[in-house]
Amino acid sequence: MIFEDLRAFVVVAQHGSFAQAAAFLCIAQSALSKRVQRLEHRMGTALLERRARGVALTQSGHIFLARAQRLVDEVADMERNLSSFAQIPSGEVRIALPQRTCGLLAPPVVERCLKELPLVNLHILEGTPSNVHGWLMRAEADIAMTYNADLGTGFTVKPFLVEPLFLFASNKTAVAQFGKLVPESCSLADLATLPLILPCRPSVLRVLVDRLCTGHGVRPNIIYETDGTSTIRGMVERGMGTTIFSLSTSWSYSVESGHLIAVPFSSPLVNWKMYLACTRREVGAVAISRVYKIVEEELELLLDSRAWPNAKRIVGDVAG
Repeated sequence: MIFEDLRAFVVVAQHGSFAQAAAFLCIAQSALSKRVQRLEHRMGTALLERRARGVALTQSGHIFLARAQRLVDEVADMERNLSSFAQIPSGEVRIALPQRTCGLLAPPVVERCLKELPLVNLHILEGTPSNVHGWLMRAEADIAMTYNADLGTGFTVKPFLVEPLFLFASNKTAVAQFGKLVPESCSLADLATLPLILPCRPSVLRVLVDRLCTGHGVRPNIIYETDGTSTIRGMVERGMGTTIFSLSTSWSYSVESGHLIAVPFSSPLVNWKMYLACTRREVGAVAISRVYKIVEEELELLLDSRAWPNAKRIVGDVAG
């Protein structure tokens, strides 16, 4: 039995007219008549008596209508319940975060998701900026904080904050490079003589430094390359060279303890931007959208609390 035939019969019986029922269902009267005839043929008996003005139920039609009405109502109720369930956030959502951001953002996001989205299975991926970019490109993450906005059409990308970069050096190295007085700022031209310890390409920081130096005709004096942030910080604290980074929590500790000094750059171009990226895939879209909103709200709170020293909120359109 075809359900649409059953529903057609019920609607015709309710309206007492093929014309009115056809208008109600927004289908042609001839198509509606064929559905009812097909149902009658399957039942082996006439259910409706065609009259000059409308229709009337036959004796079999009266008996059949009560059960048919219950079936139609039950299917409609199932559709409503299923539609409602489909709007409940559920399934797996994966968030990729840089290491220095993860400790700040992940705890409040996880806490809220456990309370507000109990059917969502949340996974936190923590790694370097390069790791985060790779997870996004391989579709292994749905939401991410990234320093790279070039993600293609599969993501929406929202600029979130801009953070100035600093030159970090030990006091000994700074004195050796700049003389007795550490300058209030340094320039891009200074990177041609300063002993730099930087991450390897395609690190976001390294690509940024190379691009800025090329644009200003400067050849940076890179004495060592390594992707380990802790290794870089340890080498700089030991006086083996200088580096460039933002004044994030881990680096600020070294400055506050006196192991390093942070010298700002005179050019405002020496900064990096952080973006909030979200996949456009349809599977699990409701859950992804709700988690994205939570991430966005918690990021706003972190910015207001000055979790990123010297960072400024970017007001801009979503791209991608």
